[in-house]
Amino acid sequence: MHLLRVFLHIFMYVVVVCPISEVVCVSHRGLQEHAVNSVPDHHHHRTEEPCDACPRHGKCVPRVQCPAHLRHNSYNPLCHIGGQRGLVGVCCFTGSRHAAEADLAARSANSISAEDLKIAHNLSRKKLVEWLHHADKVLEGSSETVLNASSPSFAHHLSVMTYEQAAEKLGRGGLLNLFAAKELKARDAISDDELMLGLTDHADGPFCPPPPACPAAPPRYRSVGGECNNPAAPAWGAVHTAFERLLPPQYGDGIWSIRPSSQGQPLPSARVVSSNLVLDAAAPSATHNLMFMQLGQFIAHDTSAGVVFTIGNGSAISCCVGDGVDFQPPELIHWACAPVATTPDDPFYAQFGQRCLNLVRTQLAPASDCAVGYAKQMNGATHYLDLSHLYGNSPEKLSALRSGILLNTFNDYGRELPPLTQRKECMSAKDGAACFESGDNHGNQIISLTVLHTIWTREHNRIARVLARLNPAWTEDTVFYESRRLLQAQFQHVVYNEWLPLLLGPRITQKFGLSPSPGYSGAYDPHVNPSLTAEFSAAAMRFGHSVVDSKFVVPNAKSGDLYEAISIPEVMFQPSRMRLRPFLDRLIAGLIRQPMQTVDPFVTESLTRYLFHGGSPFGLDLASINVQRGRDYGLRSYNDYRRLVGLPPYADFRQFPPSTAHRLFAVYQSPEDIDLWIGGLLEEPVEGGVVGATFGNILADQFSRFKRGDRYFYENGPDVNPGAFTPSQLSEIKKVSLSRLLCDNRDGIELLHVAPNAFLRADLPGNEPVPCDSPLIPSMDLNRFREV
Repeated sequence: MHLLRVFLHIFMYVVVVCPISEVVCVSHRGLQEHAVNSVPDHHHHRTEEPCDACPRHGKCVPRVQCPAHLRHNSYNPLCHIGGQRGLVGVCCFTGSRHAAEADLAARSANSISAEDLKIAHNLSRKKLVEWLHHADKVLEGSSETVLNASSPSFAHHLSVMTYEQAAEKLGRGGLLNLFAAKELKARDAISDDELMLGLTDHADGPFCPPPPACPAAPPRYRSVGGECNNPAAPAWGAVHTAFERLLPPQYGDGIWSIRPSSQGQPLPSARVVSSNLVLDAAAPSATHNLMFMQLGQFIAHDTSAGVVFTIGNGSAISCCVGDGVDFQPPELIHWACAPVATTPDDPFYAQFGQRCLNLVRTQLAPASDCAVGYAKQMNGATHYLDLSHLYGNSPEKLSALRSGILLNTFNDYGRELPPLTQRKECMSAKDGAACFESGDNHGNQIISLTVLHTIWTREHNRIARVLARLNPAWTEDTVFYESRRLLQAQFQHVVYNEWLPLLLGPRITQKFGLSPSPGYSGAYDPHVNPSLTAEFSAAAMRFGHSVVDSKFVVPNAKSGDLYEAISIPEVMFQPSRMRLRPFLDRLIAGLIRQPMQTVDPFVTESLTRYLFHGGSPFGLDLASINVQRGRDYGLRSYNDYRRLVGLPPYADFRQFPPSTAHRLFAVYQSPEDIDLWIGGLLEEPVEGGVVGATFGNILADQFSRFKRGDRYFYENGPDVNPGAFTPSQLSEIKKVSLSRLLCDNRDGIELLHVAPNAFLRADLPGNEPVPCDSPLIPSMDLNRFREV
């Protein structure tokens, strides 16, 4: 009878629903996964004939953009994206919601009683008081509960902390709603499915963040903090809001605890995963250079800044005793600690007696609709491609970085560098040592990043000076914000026109509609939440750690001879070489010439043993941090994301290449336990790109969100964007390349020639360096920005 019902359903759908003029759509109902963890029938998916058009006003999207297609009883027939044969997606009726239509229809809006909510609220407040009291006791109990400023972990703390006081209040609100969810679950007032699928928005949380105050008329310029971009959802994309999810998280308790293995046991230590699977080997890219790697980090810092919990007055929490010789005793362990254990025979840390690698969990953000539910981590940056790490995330920060029409700079004997910082974050305290200020306070993390901060700071000031001359009637504010608006547009164009196609390859770029438009874009969709996904921030965008080389090869830009080779750890939070007059030109030339490493499970020991080592003989392990951070965020296993993007999951380690299979088997109990970051690095790159299909889809989805969910995206016309460029201005912006920016803002002491494509190796045929006035590196005509 069951088979008969399925047949009748398909028959009625084909005959009644699908128009005869369209290609037949075959329902997935009964063929979908019974849960996120089960295996889809991929052979059936390959043989279905996709629809040319979706029925019932469904939208044809890549699978990753319709997570409900994995749910039992979901209805998502295959289709041709944009009507183009070969670009196959699914018909989606639920958008980015995790719940399918059947789940939404069955939801009960009155499942939680007012009495249950009242009790949960009261207990939540008491629980928060208890946790904060425990944190105070921890701080008083031992001086070792605060990180030593000389430890490698303190430098990592500088990379993941925020100086914004608003984050602490919102973080406590996130905890209140978390405790309420725990209590409601304990009382059986909400189910695991309701938590997982986000069906608790009818349960008011004990803390509700105040909504942004938006002006009645839409402003010409995007806000500094990212708020009010979408009038219908003004908190979307704002600083200190939550990362979103492609899939429901996999927490041990469904709410916040670290996930167990598929067998219910603790997952292997992140350090064990790293030391066995993330090795050090050189595999230089045949095409891409280190500038490609560096812009990737620049993009990541602009859009993502996980904010960790702190103790006392913003101090760094130490989860380990003696900077790593052991774990803190139970009475002194902070509740935000998630340290990584090393083994007694660790191939590197054992010689230093290190048993504990410090790691503090990311602060939580309350849902903008006050709902209780599973933990969502807080983003300390705006979620847009808006150069917030240059301009800051708050009006106060912007004001401190600005001087009239210009961004503040340090005049180093006639050369503009970013302004010097007053913070004690330079690892070198020698006379003349310099660390620089930036919008996100992380511009000194590595000297190549400082180079890009310098280039973009100079570009703002270059544009501002020209616009002020062209428009003498403009106020200082107008000149500054017009320069900022134009710089943001240049940045977005470089990302979408130059960087993304090299990352994703032509097929994924086309599938997600990421190429720049001939004129104005019609991609804006007010229903698209542009906020970063946890999977993008904590895993996929961290592909870049695999492509870092162990050293910078710095040439003499005039002669091409080797000037110096610098070990990466020696220029982390140590950017003083920027004060050497020819160094900026030389490092730019080196970044363009030197190949990056390929995306693979090989990461230089500079990052897995000596990260932020300073004066210590050992540093941190970035691979361990990545694995543990993914678990902190509740990321599901690698196999679950393969299912999401339409790839078959691995059922057996023997499906991997022999050498990889052996190492995986030695670490994980099951293929269902493989961490997303690890699995993503194991994939072969897509054609024309550098990442595999799983990371490729996760990354493409996020850049699609940036484009479709940002009202101020540079290609949007005046019907969408209050600060839209004119067609002629947009045409000029689309001439911009990173090579042009480098030419316009180099020192010009030694760097006289630049490769036309700044992200490809300068020794590739057809990409040989040319003079900066070459027509191969066109300039933008700023006369188009003279106000008539």
